[in-house]
Amino acid sequence: METTLITIGLSIAIGLLLIGNLGILIFGGKNIINGKHKPQQIAFFFIPIVVFAIAYLVAGNIQVAAILTLIVMILLMFIGILLSGSRSLISNF
Repeated sequence: METTLITIGLSIAIGLLLIGNLGILIFGGKNIINGKHKPQQIAFFFIPIVVFAIAYLVAGNIQVAAILTLIVMILLMFIGILLSGSRSLISNF
């Protein structure tokens, strides 16, 4: 019962992730064509999909890959905050 709920919850989360990324791809492509955004700014939002794909290839299980993606993204966020804080600290001297 518990694994069924986890599978359903993760399936819904992954579905929402795919819908969101599809919207980013469509509207991001439109904005790139119109010159409002650079391709690098749009590509930045696809990092979680790449991390998930690598985690799925390594783990072979969608539930484990989702948790690994969460952990990796939290670590990347922490590193980004640390680097931006260090940069502003160094620039103040």
